[in-house]
Parts: sequence; C-alpha cells; structure tokens
Amino acid sequence: MRLFIGFDVGGTHIKHGVVDENGNELTSGEFDTPEDEQSFRQQWKAVVEEYQKAHDIAAIGVSFPGHINPHTGQAAKAGSLAYLDNVNLHELFGELTDLPVTAENDANCAALGERWRGAGQDYDSFVCITIGTAIGGGIVVEGDLYRGSHYRAGEFGVIPVGPEGEGMHEVASTSALMKACRRALALPEEEMPDGEALFERMESDVHLREAIEKWAHMLSRGVYSVISMFDPQAVLIGGGISEQKKIYTLMDKYLQRFEEWEALKVPILPCKLGNQAGRLGAVWLAKQALKHGHRAPC
Repeated sequence: MRLFIGFDVGGTHIKHGVVDENGNELTSGEFDTPEDEQSFRQQWKAVVEEYQKAHDIAAIGVSFPGHINPHTGQAAKAGSLAYLDNVNLHELFGELTDLPVTAENDANCAALGERWRGAGQDYDSFVCITIGTAIGGGIVVEGDLYRGSHYRAGEFGVIPVGPEGEGMHEVASTSALMKACRRALALPEEEMPDGEALFERMESDVHLREAIEKWAHMLSRGVYSVISMFDPQAVLIGGGISEQKKIYTLMDKYLQRFEEWEALKVPILPCKLGNQAGRLGAVWLAKQALKHGHRAPC
C-alpha cells in the first residue's frame, strides 16, 4: 500500500504525518512554525528525510495558508508566513526533495479531508466554513474544489455581516467572540473561561448571553449568504468552536428569521476530523496527482 506525507502549515505550528492511501494516519508530529525561510526549509526537509528512513513514501501533500495557484505552485500570499509571499511552492519543495509534491490552500485541503474521511463523505456539493482567529472556507462542487478564477474562492471572512458592514473576520470569528465576551465579563484575557465554560455561563449571565447572541447573529448572516450563493447540500463548520452544540441552536434561531430560509435550508454540521483534516486533504490531492502523473491537482 502506498504511503504519503501530509503537512499542514499553520502560523503557530506545522503538523505532519504519514498517511496510507486509504486515509489512515500511521504516525504524526509537529514543530513550531519557523520565523524565516531558511529555518522553514531545514525543518521541513528534516521531517521528510526522517519519514523516508522508516517508510517508502510515494508523494507529499502540503496544506498551506494563503492564495495558491495549484497548477503553477505560485503563492501570491502565504498567510502569516510572510517570508514565503510570492514564492513558488513547487520550486521550493522541489529543491528539498525528489518526491512529487502538491500544495494547496489550507481551507481547501480541510474541505477535501472532510470529503474523503469526514463529515462531507455523504455529499457531492458542500461548503466548509472554518471559524478561528479569522474565517475561511472551502467549496466542493460535484466532488471537485471550486477555487475561483483567481484562486480566492472561499474567502468568507470578508462577507460584510456587521451593522456597519464589518466582515465576518471582524465580528463572527472565534477571536471576535472572545473579544466580545471579555467586554461582557470585564475580565482580562488571562482570566477568561474556555469556550465550553462560556456557553454554560451564558445561561445565568445576561450580558454574556447578549454578547454571544449578537455574535451568533452575525455568523448566521454569513452562513445564510454562503448558502444563498452556492446552494450546497450541506454546510460544514470547522474550527474548535464547531464542537459547541449551542452555536447550532443559536444559528437556527436566527436563520429562521431570514427571508427564504425554508426554501434554502440545508443541514449545518460540525466537521469531524479536527486539525487532521488539512493534512488528509493534502494527501488526497497528492494521491490524485500521482494517479494522473503530474504535480498539480486534477
């Protein structure tokens, strides 16, 4: 059975693992995201070489932040890894290994991972909305990624949902929720309860409940907009906040108030794979590229 290395490059950590062609992860690890390109190259190459000592690796898939042309490998933006802006990832990784390498946007990889082994397995067309420090997403249409003409499709965080036209990044992300909750509780950041405790506490704290309700309303506006644009079979919610069951109850409350919701309504479900989704999606693309004999995904 062929084996692959999957990388999920994030702003804080780079997660990696060896995955078989059925999507089973055999081993995994992570290292802190380097602060410069040279360190990135050295640590990435060291991980690959270490895995190659123990396994016969067929190809590598890389989930990467920012806007990436999957056909040329050009990364117009590399998210928080600014030192890799405008770097050609195919050329970069090609200098570090002889193995075939594919690279794709991290939110797109997460969507494909869920399609392969997670909550998207039952759907041919769905949207994955990842809620974290910012908001991103991936769009799957009839089993394939929809990337857009400039490879920027799924930038849901810029959808204006706030009362003054603020984007989802600003008012509907997890960081926006925590900021609103800190104001409601009048607590410094280091004393804030975790997400689960906040949702429990909202039942007895009117100010906290107002803050969370307002956040859920803004999130619902964005979700409704995405559904109205793409008419998916389902919406998958990713990020740590997706594990909180109350957000689905709150979203349903506000979605029912929107015009045409009964006609547009589709299941809104949590993702299943957590932080494993990105590297599984990257491996799926690497597997497809190997099957068709080229680096770029089909």
